[in-house]
Amino acid sequence: MSNKMVSIIMGAYNCEDFISKCIDSVINQTYKNWEFIICDDCSTDNTWEILKRYQAIDSRIKPIKNEQNSKLAASLNKCLEYCHGEYI
Repeated sequence: MSNKMVSIIMGAYNCEDFISKCIDSVINQTYKNWEFIICDDCSTDNTWEILKRYQAIDSRIKPIKNEQNSKLAASLNKCLEYCHGEYI
């Protein structure tokens, strides 16, 4: 794979209790040329605030937000619009 950009995508809905562990898991991988696009699907908890905090710490983390709750498939499709990696 050499050093090609990898885009990691994820949908998130009301997952403030475990979103940090998920993001930390990606950050701690040995491969470092990645971007992590996470679509918040109109969470009603602190998920969005947590995503924004991580974005401030690591620019590879790119949170986006749905305007209305759209479920997982639509959230992942929205993530695809923001991908820059050669692999997803």
